Amino acid sequence: MVYLRCTNRRCVLIAKKLTKVGNTQAVVLDKTLLSLVDADSDSTFKVSIEGKKIVLELMSPKEVEKLALEASDKIRRTQQNVFKKLSK
Repeated sequence: MVYLRCTNRRCVLIAKKLTKVGNTQAVVLDKTLLSLVDADSDSTFKVSIEGKKIVLELMSPKEVEKLALEASDKIRRTQQNVFKKLSK
């Protein structure tokens, strides 16, 4: 259950329960909460830890693309020998 106090697009989250999804736990973000940060079900978030806080930050499409390219480059560099063997 979500308890929000909202004024002028600024909300203070009072409480949010974890929900079991398969073998994991999830925090379900409803449409209203997502709309407050201009996000939807296709949005990507950067997750970070600050002390005892889990912080979700909406990523722009450019940031997502950059992250994917960096991951692709890292895989290409670290697995270069595997790719060479597969190409033979």
